[in-house]
Amino acid sequence: MRRGWIKWGVVLLFAISIILLPYFSWVYKESQALDVVILDNTVPNSSYREHKGLIWLLNHFKYVRSQTQSTYSLKDHYFGFVPSTDHKYEIKELEITPNESDLIYIADTYGVYEEDYYGHTANSHGVRSDKIYGGLRSDDLEKIKAEIYRGKTLIAEFNTFGSPTEESVRQSLYKILGLEWSGWIGRSFADLTRGKEVPAWAVSNYEKKYGTPWNYKGYGLVFVNEQDDIIVLEGGKEAGKGGSRYSLTEEGKAFFGPLSDTRYNYWFDIVEATQPKSVLAEYHLDVTEEGKKLLDQHGIPAVFPAVVKNATGVYTSYYFAGDYADSNELPSLFQFAGFDRLISWLSWDSKESLEPFFWRIYLPMMENILADTLKEKENRPPPNMPDMLTEDGTQLVARTHDSDLQIYQNGNWETFFAKGVNMGMALPGKWFTEFPKDEADYLRWLTMIGEMNSNTVRVYTLMEPAFYRALAAYNKVHPDEPLWLMQEIWPEEHPEHHDFLGEKYNRAFHEEIEYVIDAIHGKAKIPERKGRAYGEYTVDVSAYVVGYLVGRELEPEEVLETDKRHPDFQFEGDYLSAKGGSPTENWLAWSCDYVLAYEEKTYGWQHPVAIVSWPTLDALKHDAEWNAEGDPSKLYNDKATVDIRNLSFGPKMKAGLFGAYHIYPNYPDFMNNEQSYDDYQDEEGRLRYGGYLQQFMKIHQGFPAVVAEYGLATGMGNAHHSPDGYHHGGMSEEQQGLGVVRMTKAIHREGYAGALIFEWMDEWAKKTWITEPFMIPYERHVMWHNAIDPEQNYGLLAMEPKKPSVSDYSLEGEGLIRKLKMSADEAFLHIDLTLSRPVDWSKDELLIGLDTFDKTKGEFRYRSGHPLTSPTGLEFLIELKSEQDAKLLVIPSYNIAEGRFSSGRSQEGRFEEMRRLINKGGVRKDGTTYGAHFADGSSLKYGTFVGNYNHWNSTEDRIHLRLPWGRINVTDPTSLQVLNDSRNLEELEGVLERDELRTEKTEGIRVSAVWLDKNQEVVDLFPGGSKLEESPPYQWKEWNKPVYKERLKESYPYIQEYFKSIP
Repeated sequence: MRRGWIKWGVVLLFAISIILLPYFSWVYKESQALDVVILDNTVPNSSYREHKGLIWLLNHFKYVRSQTQSTYSLKDHYFGFVPSTDHKYEIKELEITPNESDLIYIADTYGVYEEDYYGHTANSHGVRSDKIYGGLRSDDLEKIKAEIYRGKTLIAEFNTFGSPTEESVRQSLYKILGLEWSGWIGRSFADLTRGKEVPAWAVSNYEKKYGTPWNYKGYGLVFVNEQDDIIVLEGGKEAGKGGSRYSLTEEGKAFFGPLSDTRYNYWFDIVEATQPKSVLAEYHLDVTEEGKKLLDQHGIPAVFPAVVKNATGVYTSYYFAGDYADSNELPSLFQFAGFDRLISWLSWDSKESLEPFFWRIYLPMMENILADTLKEKENRPPPNMPDMLTEDGTQLVARTHDSDLQIYQNGNWETFFAKGVNMGMALPGKWFTEFPKDEADYLRWLTMIGEMNSNTVRVYTLMEPAFYRALAAYNKVHPDEPLWLMQEIWPEEHPEHHDFLGEKYNRAFHEEIEYVIDAIHGKAKIPERKGRAYGEYTVDVSAYVVGYLVGRELEPEEVLETDKRHPDFQFEGDYLSAKGGSPTENWLAWSCDYVLAYEEKTYGWQHPVAIVSWPTLDALKHDAEWNAEGDPSKLYNDKATVDIRNLSFGPKMKAGLFGAYHIYPNYPDFMNNEQSYDDYQDEEGRLRYGGYLQQFMKIHQGFPAVVAEYGLATGMGNAHHSPDGYHHGGMSEEQQGLGVVRMTKAIHREGYAGALIFEWMDEWAKKTWITEPFMIPYERHVMWHNAIDPEQNYGLLAMEPKKPSVSDYSLEGEGLIRKLKMSADEAFLHIDLTLSRPVDWSKDELLIGLDTFDKTKGEFRYRSGHPLTSPTGLEFLIELKSEQDAKLLVIPSYNIAEGRFSSGRSQEGRFEEMRRLINKGGVRKDGTTYGAHFADGSSLKYGTFVGNYNHWNSTEDRIHLRLPWGRINVTDPTSLQVLNDSRNLEELEGVLERDELRTEKTEGIRVSAVWLDKNQEVVDLFPGGSKLEESPPYQWKEWNKPVYKERLKESYPYIQEYFKSIP
């Protein structure tokens, strides 16, 4: 008997041990200090369900608050709306003590509403009522930004930027989180029956919109947008049985490890990530073909991000596109190790419950994020400023030495090769001085620039305070690999009488110098002013400045006029002089001296200064810059000179002087025509650019020279020809990358002190001579992207439009051409043809006619001698003969390349190529000549639509075309303006001024298509089939705010790899 009791006692003891082992394992597990700040504005009662799941898992994984070493309290450890008894409440204001938080979690910002809080029920039916408190406030966002810019982690959930959060806060959140909300939210419901799960407001919206009663039952998906539009996908009709399914991407699997695909049965929002690789998980909607069509009609994808990670290099953010922490069915006990895995194993998919998702997805996902945040906390570098040298009371971090730039590191002066980019800041829709005001923009760009293995950025003028805050934040997190700043101090353009030495001009320039230096030292408060940055500058970035660039590219006329007006002007300063130099060179010495004197007197600092110039003003004489009269005054690129050798140091100079030069491979013309440059060879053969670099350095003794601008433009337009193929525009992204690397190698090889690529990002505000007269009205051209303008396409970061996901024009056919769709975006007219069979280019040919305005004008015959006529007049004709032979042709009276700007009625079938003169011919000093070059505006390149290089591509049954607006004489797509001016170039005296040409608003574009065989016999006509019919015009929607996305160009990795090899 006793043995039996012993036996059962052992069994009981073992069973108790099994039960208690997880508890004691948890008890003896070491706690980890992690300070989590929780914001929850949606707490209508004491269930705290919107952050309940988060608190449970923090305690389960044994994270404690560092100050008190205490566990997290559901009631006490959050900020936001705090409910109380008798329907009273308080608002616990968000407080984040600097450097006393590791993670900020925005659990819910929707808010608390009267029916939720004061109602007699729990408002389970979702009746809408007035707001008591809600939305993410702008002051709370500023507190959050201040902390994450110190390198902390941010997590936000569903509805963080939805109603009632203000638009300005929402836009800032998009940038912080690296995504954009579509405006749509959705949810799967186990039962659509009225009065059960679907909120009353959704039912009401549906009935108001469609004018029919809500009669849905059973499972379904409901989508609602900001405008209260609503669509329903009913189970068994538009929706399958799988609901919305959460699935990891490859990036998510690498970060989280394996997590089983699981249904998510609650509210989600539909977002688009800025960078596709930042998506860690996606929702996959189980919909039928009918459901897919319905979603497409509303621009809703069937697959979209569920989790987006935005690693900026300063902070990391996560966005959960669902109410993940919302849970009301959690056990009160959390003190058992492995409990989470046990419940996860016992959970299975359900179309009703939220709990399987919590245990199988949210909890293990958060376990990884929290562990990663803890690791980041432990590895976070301490704040560390660059080494500084104090010499006779003056602080230095950089200097010049012979032909080198140097920075002070580890107690020594080290040679520094500046490698990086120029940062123009005009976002689409903005002008050059309408700078972004959000640090998130600058942090995102600085991170990508740093990841390209750059060490320097150059800005052209004083930037917004946010830029300097972002630069300081980035460099504090990257103390061993900071980004150095070349800060230009920009004098106004167009000085009165072209005179740099005008008293008023210099008073303004000196004031700007003081503003910039004060801002760099974090001591500026600049009043609001037009066309310049202003505000309060409180962050000192002087320790990261490698040089001040004083001035800008000077025009020859300005140099000559200044020298003529002040022939005796000489300047001798304490830091710089220009004895014997020209008056302009003395003005530059005076300006640089003013910079050095003001900074040393005010702040006890010196930084290197630089003059800014370009080959047009170099001290070389070019045999290719010649004319029959031998008169240099008629030669734009050789009639004036600025020579740094005429400047010399004064007794107080410590930091030094260098030259910052803008040197491109295709302009001035002597780059293309100087015969001696042909002799320069590198590993790839002739490189005329290297020949110029070599000759210029031979005359640049005594000072470092930095190529402060160089680059190549992508796109569809060429403004200047280069015999080496490095044209002014019209390059593919791969050609851009390879060309920039080749030029950088030559710059480094020839002993320059730095190479700064022009430019970081595409700027739609730019223009060049081939496009400026045809962007009408000019003031609106920032609202659209001109793919044929080289200046708009120099960036390594593309700012490109999003092709509409849904075409807003469609025509059906019954022949070989089954359908024609058209859509418009900020850069292109898109034409998509659906075919009943593939085109056999060995036998077939397609003609596509474009009637861009006024159907009574234009060419009514497709080809000369061919009987086929068009029902409306055509301005353009697309010929598709093969992938290698495709052209866009224009009627002669509308060919701007020939100086003709209007459409005229014709039935001759004449269309011609667009070939514009871009390089004039000329004569060299020895009498040899060089020829003119013309840009091909008609050839249509075949290939992928990544970037804006190719015009068309095809699949078996589809042909996709995209035509840049400028190529079809649309002067402003935002307001449907097209060119129409009966005057020709000769009548306008050979010169086109801005906004001089006349335009009119088109009623829309009509498209027709003709399918021919090799004998020119008609195979199919569209629209009409056997006889061409007049198509309705496509009149796209006007816009006042551009829609665009960022994308690193394919050139980026080439430059990234080469920059890595430069020490």
